[in-house]
Amino acid sequence: MSSDVALGNRITVLDRSAAEAPRRAARVLVVDDSPIVRYGLRQLFAADPLLSVVGEAASPRDALVVADRVPPDLLIVDLDLGRDAAGIDLARLMLERHRGVRVLLLTARRDRAVTMRAMRAGVHGYLRKTADTAEIQRAAHALLRGESVFDAPAGTSAPVTELFRGADPRTADAPRSLGSATLTERENQVLRLLAVGMSNREIGRRLVISEATVKFHVRNLRDKLEVRRRTEIVYTATRQGIV
Repeated sequence: MSSDVALGNRITVLDRSAAEAPRRAARVLVVDDSPIVRYGLRQLFAADPLLSVVGEAASPRDALVVADRVPPDLLIVDLDLGRDAAGIDLARLMLERHRGVRVLLLTARRDRAVTMRAMRAGVHGYLRKTADTAEIQRAAHALLRGESVFDAPAGTSAPVTELFRGADPRTADAPRSLGSATLTERENQVLRLLAVGMSNREIGRRLVISEATVKFHVRNLRDKLEVRRRTEIVYTATRQGIV
């Protein structure tokens, strides 16, 4: 039996039976302050048997309420939500509260600084709202497979990992100093891929090394940065000017 719950016409938990659907249907939460955009995304995924929109919201606060009731596998969120980059702050909170959720950020603007801020917050995908429906759908599936999807910022065709690092591509793999320690070429490569939200498995595929080898380099990065958790690596490296 299904039930709809609406609070002030701003949030909706859609068809609670969808949240209990077979595992093959990933739970999607759509967050945008435009009802038309939310409707369009619902319609886009309605015919996809692998995706089920189980909730929608117009604000960060309401999105957290919905997610607590029906934890999503994928969060699709607008960048601004009524104030500058509010979607990034929501993404950060959602990643802290719901382990394993994947985040796709949609925006009407292209901005290098915002792209980097989104990646540092742990966002897994970043697309313009001008992307066609097939591209958005492909991005959703890619994120759920553990991949990352990022538009390059305006005016450049450089790979997003190099944009995030802000370095000359010709010297991107040079060893970098870290206090009394130095990052190796491979550690730099792993760090840049961590910075765009890639999993160990995806990093291994990209660098053509085993997942166990990736874990070894991640452990070395934790030791050199003197942090305890994987999630602290990029944050600390950014603060120290390494990426």
